[in-house]
Amino acid sequence: MYRDARRAAPGFAPVRLDVAGFVGVAPRGPVDEPVAVDRWSDYVRYFGGFEGPGLLPYAVRAFFAQGGVRAHVLRVAPLPRAPHPAAEQACALHRVALARAGAGGAVPYEVGLRARDEGGWGGRIAVRWDFTAAGRFEGAVRGRELALPEGRIPPAGSVLRIRGAGLPPAGGFFRIAELAERAGEGGSSGFGARVRTALLDRPPYDDTGAGSGSGGPAPIVEAEVVTATVTVSDADTASPRGERFAGLGLCRGHPRAADAVLAAESLLVTPDGVWPEVLLPPDLFLTSALSRPVRPGTDRYAGIGADSFLGPLPVELLPAGGCDDTDGADAPDGAVGMDRMALVPEVALLSVPDLLWQYGDSAPTTETLPRPLTGRFAPCPPPAAPTVLHPARPRDLLLDSADRLPEILRRQQRLVALAEHRRRFVALLDVPPGLPVRAVARWRAALDSSHAAAYHPWLGVVDPDAPDAPDPARRAVLVPPSGFAAGITAERERRLGLPWGPANALAADAVTAAQRLGDADCDELHLLGINVFRAERDGYRLAAARTLSHDPDLRQLSVRRLMTMLRLTLHRQAQPLVFEPHTPQLRDELRSSLVQLLRGLYRAGAFAGDTEDEAFFVRCDEQLNPVRSQGLGRLVAEVGVAPAQPLEYLVLRITQYGDGTDGQRHRRRTEVR
Repeated sequence: MYRDARRAAPGFAPVRLDVAGFVGVAPRGPVDEPVAVDRWSDYVRYFGGFEGPGLLPYAVRAFFAQGGVRAHVLRVAPLPRAPHPAAEQACALHRVALARAGAGGAVPYEVGLRARDEGGWGGRIAVRWDFTAAGRFEGAVRGRELALPEGRIPPAGSVLRIRGAGLPPAGGFFRIAELAERAGEGGSSGFGARVRTALLDRPPYDDTGAGSGSGGPAPIVEAEVVTATVTVSDADTASPRGERFAGLGLCRGHPRAADAVLAAESLLVTPDGVWPEVLLPPDLFLTSALSRPVRPGTDRYAGIGADSFLGPLPVELLPAGGCDDTDGADAPDGAVGMDRMALVPEVALLSVPDLLWQYGDSAPTTETLPRPLTGRFAPCPPPAAPTVLHPARPRDLLLDSADRLPEILRRQQRLVALAEHRRRFVALLDVPPGLPVRAVARWRAALDSSHAAAYHPWLGVVDPDAPDAPDPARRAVLVPPSGFAAGITAERERRLGLPWGPANALAADAVTAAQRLGDADCDELHLLGINVFRAERDGYRLAAARTLSHDPDLRQLSVRRLMTMLRLTLHRQAQPLVFEPHTPQLRDELRSSLVQLLRGLYRAGAFAGDTEDEAFFVRCDEQLNPVRSQGLGRLVAEVGVAPAQPLEYLVLRITQYGDGTDGQRHRRRTEVR
C-alpha cells in the first residue's frame, strides 16, 4: 500500500519511429534549425514552395503524400552561418521612420527590421506600423505622479498621450516608469484611502509654469494609452503570407514590447541593430509608418557545398548512444546540416534529398507524358522516339554519378557513419541516378550497415509549375526515392504496426522513373539489398524493405527498427527507476512490466515462435544482480527476443494432370513470386 501510494509500477509503451527528418536546400526558412511540420502546408509556411532549385520540397511532399504525418525539416546554407557578416548581408533589411524620446521631446528615428532568414524572398516584405490611443481616463497630476482611476491600471512601460490645460493642444507623450501607491486626500474616497499612481518619466508641468498646480489643487489631465499594431506582409505570388501583432508596447519595459514580440513570434522579420529605450509614433496625431527597403536579400545557392550538409565536426565529437531526450539545444558548436538533425530525438528516418548537390546551370530538357484520351477514335500516330527523363527545371545540380562516384560515396558513407554512431535512426540513401546495375553493385559494395537502407530508381512527379492547359506537354521532375520510402515506412507503421515490413506499397504521385528496370535487374538488385520501386500497371511499387547490412539477422528493415524501438523504449521509460531502493519487489515489477510490453508485441506478430517462451524471455533475478552488483548501484535485466522475419516471396504452384494417372505427363506449373 505504501509503495503504490508513492509510485506506480513502471509501464512501458513502444516509442514511435514514424517521424522523418529531411535535410536539404530551400529558398527560405531557418538555417540549421530543425522545424517540426505536420502537413505540407506547414512546410510551405516555413520554407516556401518549389521556387528554389533544391529537391527538398519534392521529398517532403512525397513523404506526406504517402501518408506520413510528422517530419522535422532543416535548411542548409553556405558556411559560415549567422551571425557571420556574410550570412547577415544575405538577409534583406528594411527601415521604418518613427521617433524616440529625446531631451527636447520626440526626435525622428529609424528602426531596422531584418528578414528573419536569408534569401531573396526578404526583399518582398512590407511592414506597416499603426498606432492607437485608447482607454481614455482622467486623473490628477502632481509633479511626475499621475493618479489612476479604479480599474484603469496600464502596465509599467506604457506610453501615454496626455492633454490638459496649460499643455500643447495635441498634448505630449509620457512613459510610465513604474507604478506605486500613495495615501489619498480624503473626499469621497474616504480618509486614509490608498490611491494607485503612475510615476511618469518627467512631469507634464514645470514647477514654475502656469497650470502647474503649485500651492493649489492638482490639475486634472486627460490620458490615453498608446499602442502599436505591426502588420508584416510577404508578397509571395505562390503563397502570400501575413502577420499582425496588436497591442504592442513602445517601451522596452512593457510586457509586450514591440522589439521583444517581433523577435520571439514573427516568422518573417526580426529587429535589426539596437532599438532605443522608448519608441514613439512619428507625430502626436499617430500617423502610420511604412517600411522602406534598404538591402535586398540574397540567395546563396552557389555557396552551398558538401560542408553545408556534413559539417566540420568529426562524427566522434557528436553525442553517441541515441537514447537522449534532449532537443538538440545543447548541440556542439559547429553541428550543422545532418549532424544537427541527428540530435533531434524524434527523428527515426533520415533523408538528405540534396546530398548530391553541386551548383550549376544548364538548359533543361523535358519528357512528354502520355496525351490524355479525347473520347473519339482516331488513327494512332506513328511511335515517337523514346525520350529520356531530365529535370524540367534548370537543375544541373547533381554530382555526375559516373565521374564523381567517389565523392558521392564519401558523402553517403558520412551519413551512414552518423547513423551508426547515433544508433537511433535509419539513414535512407538514394542510389545515384543513371547507374547501370553493375555500377550499382560496385556502389553497394562500399556500404555495410543495418542503420541504412538504399532505394532505386529516382521517381518522376509532375512539375507543379507546369501549365495546366487541357493539352500541354506536361513536365516531370526527378525526385529522390528516399522521400517516398520514408512516407511509406511511416504510414505502414501507423496503420499496421512496426513488425510489418514497409514495402509492397505504391508510390503516390509518381508518374515515371529515371530508369526502366527489367525483372532480371530487379531480382539482382534485390539480392544486393537495394529496395527497388518496380514499374507496374498501376504505378511504381516498393518491392522490398531491406537494410544494407551483410548480417542476415539484421537484413530486414523491420527487424532493425524493432530492435531500435525496444532499446529506446527500455532506456527512456526505465529512467524513473533510478535511485529507487534495489529490492526483490522492484525487480519483480520491472520484469512484469517488460513481459507485458513483449507480450503485446508478440500478439502483434513482432516475434517468431509458437509460444511466448519461444518468442522472448526476461530475466531479472538474484543471479543477474548479486550483492556485488547491487553495491555498484546497478539493476540488471536481460531481455531476449526472436524477431519475426517478414515474408518476401509468395510461391503458388498450380498443377494440372492430363490423364489423372501418375501426374507426370502434361503437367502445367505456375509460380507467382
